[in-house]
Amino acid sequence: MLVDTHCHLNFKAFEGDWRAVVERAQKVGVKKIMVVGTDLESSKRAVAIAEKTEGLYATVGVHPHHCRNLKESIEKMGKKLKIMTKSKKVVGIGECGLDYHTYKQSKYKNTEIAAELKNLQKKVFGRQIQLAKELNLGLVIHNRRADEDLLDTIDHFCKDDGKYPKGVFHCISGSKDYLKKVLEMGFYVGVDGNVTYSKGVRELVREIPLERLVIETDSPFLTPVPYRGLRNEPKNVKIVAESIAKLKRVSVDEIRTSTTKNAEVLFNI
Repeated sequence: MLVDTHCHLNFKAFEGDWRAVVERAQKVGVKKIMVVGTDLESSKRAVAIAEKTEGLYATVGVHPHHCRNLKESIEKMGKKLKIMTKSKKVVGIGECGLDYHTYKQSKYKNTEIAAELKNLQKKVFGRQIQLAKELNLGLVIHNRRADEDLLDTIDHFCKDDGKYPKGVFHCISGSKDYLKKVLEMGFYVGVDGNVTYSKGVRELVREIPLERLVIETDSPFLTPVPYRGLRNEPKNVKIVAESIAKLKRVSVDEIRTSTTKNAEVLFNI
């Protein structure tokens, strides 16, 4: 069995055929799939899809890029997310974190990463850290160009008891030193289809212990070789597993067994 711990079947890219996509994944052994929310609406959609389908689970959260679109207080946002977690199919909080990248393509007219927006991202992320700890749910962490700020934010919102939530750094990137810090904090590490074409990601993968590794697709994004340019799907998590096995010089069965066990522990599924 394989587990895709991060995909977006709740996005418009899958609006017409997400059920067929799930069937294709199941046929190649992907038996459990996490449908990840990025704002309140997509989180609701993730829950609705997961509740309809065996083997699908949901995470609910607000992505840092969508902090610009937050129409209510952070406290009210937290309450709405908490209500969604009453579904038995909700197993995590996120995708949340910090993102200091300036996107060329965005539905938001103002894409500047100003100090005010950075502060808002930290507060929104912090509320979700607290929620994950309170509910003992896996935290799905997004980091883009915010390495040290992100770690500092986690520390700040965990300083009361000094305990970090269980969680995963989605789509790992950065330096080996940064990876070491993430591992020392006890987090899992998510690897995606870019392992098939990114030298930097491949170098990091060699450093990740099997007991801290989970595999993802981030569908419809990050399509692996040989399907780059096409829409990504959860079935391609099999390619991620095979690529990691080659890099770490272990069998695909070993990758399958360890990453499935890690996903089950992280998300209690």
